[in-house]
Amino acid sequence: MTQNEKPIEPTPQPARKPYSPPHVISYGHVKDIVQGNAGNGLDAGGGHSKACWIAEALYGVDDPRTHLLRAWLTVIYDERRPGWRFVAVYRTFGRATAKLIDRGVLPKGLFQPLFDALLEKALADSARAFVAARH
Repeated sequence: MTQNEKPIEPTPQPARKPYSPPHVISYGHVKDIVQGNAGNGLDAGGGHSKACWIAEALYGVDDPRTHLLRAWLTVIYDERRPGWRFVAVYRTFGRATAKLIDRGVLPKGLFQPLFDALLEKALADSARAFVAARH
């Protein structure tokens, strides 16, 4: 062995993390994840999304008012709170009505007062639920 040659030393192995067994994580049913809870099969794109079509036509798809109304109406329907029958009728005729509003056949002003009142009720109910959850 010459002076320029050094013995080759093995590279030290990095420290390993201790073994932990795998855990199963459930994100819900595949249908709900892919299609959403409404189950109407509307994936991304393609116009109106979930069950607040008229609010989308009035306020816009990404408006926080639309999201609040959508969530609030879903809770009312799912928990059969007072007004759930209105939501059932809305689910039947809301999409077609929203299309007529978008086309200008039905004036927005006809629906604006109703949905503004629903929005106030949704805000009040959400605030009460938030306060109740904190106590």
